[in-house]
Amino acid sequence: MFKHVAPLALVLALAACSGVDVKPAEVNPTDMPKGPGLLSGKSGNLLDAFRGEGGGILSGESGGQIAVNSYLWRASLESVGFMPLAAADSNGGTIITDWYTNPNNAAERLKVNILILGKQLRADAVKATVFKQTKTGTGWADAPADEATARQLEDIILTKARAMKVQALNK
Repeated sequence: MFKHVAPLALVLALAACSGVDVKPAEVNPTDMPKGPGLLSGKSGNLLDAFRGEGGGILSGESGGQIAVNSYLWRASLESVGFMPLAAADSNGGTIITDWYTNPNNAAERLKVNILILGKQLRADAVKATVFKQTKTGTGWADAPADEATARQLEDIILTKARAMKVQALNK
C-alpha cells in the first residue's frame, strides 16, 4: 500500500506547487563583498591579481611577463633549443620536447620534460626528467634513462640562469 501512496503524494505535492509564484531574490550591489579575497589581491578585484605591478602573480623576478623565474625559463629554453619543442607553457613553467634522435646515434632517441617550480632562482626550482627509447626491429621501445643526465641538464640550466642574472645586474 505504501508503494502507491508515496508516488501519489509526490505528484500531488508537485502539482500544488505549480500555482505558486516564486520570485528570485533581488541582488543589491552593496551586498557584494569588498576588500581582499582569496585570489583577488589587495584591491578586491580578481583581475588585479594577474597584473604585473603591485604584487600580482606576474610580478617579482618573473620579469612581469611570465609566472616563473625568467632566468630559469630562458636558460631552460636555450638548453634544449636543439630539440624540437612539443609544448612550452611559461605560466605553468613547463617545457616538453618532442623525441630527438642524435645524428651520431640513430639507434636511440631522447625526450625531455622540464618543470620550473617557482619564481626564485634556486637549485630546487627546476626539475628535469629525461625519457629514452631504443630502436628495435619493430619500432621504438622504452629504455631506462640515466638519472645523471637529468641532473646534468638541471646543472646546465642553473649555470646559464645564474650567468644571465649576473649579466643583467652588471648592466
